Amino acid sequence: MKKLLLTLFILLIIAGVAYWYFFMRVGTDVVLEPETPQSGFVPINRPGGGLVTGTEGTVPGDNRGSTSATPGTQLKIPTLRLLSNTPAGGYGASTTGAVNAKPASTTTAIRWVDRGRGNVYEARGNTLDIVTLSNTVVPKLYESSWNKNLTGFIAFGLDDGDGFDRGGTSGGVYAELKARIVPKIATSTTSPVSQTTGATLTPYELKGKSLPENIIAYASSPKRDRIFFLINENGAGSGYTAKFDGSSVVKIFSTPITQVNVEWPSENVIAITTKGAADSSGFLYFIDPKTGIWKKILGPLPGLSTKVSTDAKRVFLSMAGNANNIISSIFNISEGKGIDAIVRTLADKCVWGNFYKEMVYCAAPSQPIAGTYPDDWYVGRVSFVDKIWGINAITGEIDLVSSIVDTSDRVIDAFNLGLDEKDSFLIFMNKNDLSLWSLDLVSINN
Repeated sequence: MKKLLLTLFILLIIAGVAYWYFFMRVGTDVVLEPETPQSGFVPINRPGGGLVTGTEGTVPGDNRGSTSATPGTQLKIPTLRLLSNTPAGGYGASTTGAVNAKPASTTTAIRWVDRGRGNVYEARGNTLDIVTLSNTVVPKLYESSWNKNLTGFIAFGLDDGDGFDRGGTSGGVYAELKARIVPKIATSTTSPVSQTTGATLTPYELKGKSLPENIIAYASSPKRDRIFFLINENGAGSGYTAKFDGSSVVKIFSTPITQVNVEWPSENVIAITTKGAADSSGFLYFIDPKTGIWKKILGPLPGLSTKVSTDAKRVFLSMAGNANNIISSIFNISEGKGIDAIVRTLADKCVWGNFYKEMVYCAAPSQPIAGTYPDDWYVGRVSFVDKIWGINAITGEIDLVSSIVDTSDRVIDAFNLGLDEKDSFLIFMNKNDLSLWSLDLVSINN
């Protein structure tokens, strides 16, 4: 009898507690707050920034990933965007719409080479997806220059014995994206899979050929349909022009100079700057690509580094100062005089506008750092924490475009800056880890 009473007592207590919990307790709903990125920065696979509708597909199994959503949903595109967290071997950008997009699109496309294995990736300005275009293994491609339609590129790296013809000691190749032919074996809604390896097939594969040996420096033409090479021939420099694929080679000059940086800023001007150092002076020359005639523009200046505007009317130059600092200015070629650029940075960290030719964009350190320039930055003894500035070379107006240190997840020392044809996106690499980034200039200005 006692056991029965004890059991009934326990059941009454349980029933009372249950009644209070479900009927008497004040309700408290649990709200899950979405994870929100800071200041517009978004790592790969997470939305943030401006709004866009829809998505693109990617190759399954690609470890770079993408952000997917139901068609018609809105994704936020960040103003500052991390495109590749792994080292990039150069990139190209195009807004022509002729980058094999189906359907055709006028959005900016950015393609780059993975430095480690040679995969080719693509990002677009209206989606967060990162698409693997080719997984042809071509390791150790350290830099590349792309043609206008982003269908091929010139690349340089180390000859790794991988069977991909790199052209002798230069390690230089012309590589082209060729559509992969996939046998129609069955109707499927999934991505094609190789029957022999089981690996996912990419839409393209790389086909290439060697470039001339012993290339010292190179630059692509403004239309990105031709290329200039400076080749070491018996200890001297020989300048050649060719079609972008390396064919139709024409020699235009010979010179004893071999330590140079080259640009091809306008159709009728190839710019050669001798490599300066803090204890040696540099010169800037303009060369006619048709005649090979040289004209001195600047020099001698200690530690000279230059970027020539895309109309070849102005030069952003930096040189070594007397107080372990950087002196930077904008030189007007027709007037033969320069003005203080105000922004203190190396010309290596600048790029002139393609559409707005009077504009120059520079990555400059947030705080000046004493050093032996440009040497200390080249060899890594000095690293910068950058902000992006825009300078109007005609009006002298200077604008802070972006304090990227405040909107990224890491310290960025920007280099290899580039712009698409419409100056909509500024693309750059981080010298600290060789990651690849884009900055939406349109959304910043709106």
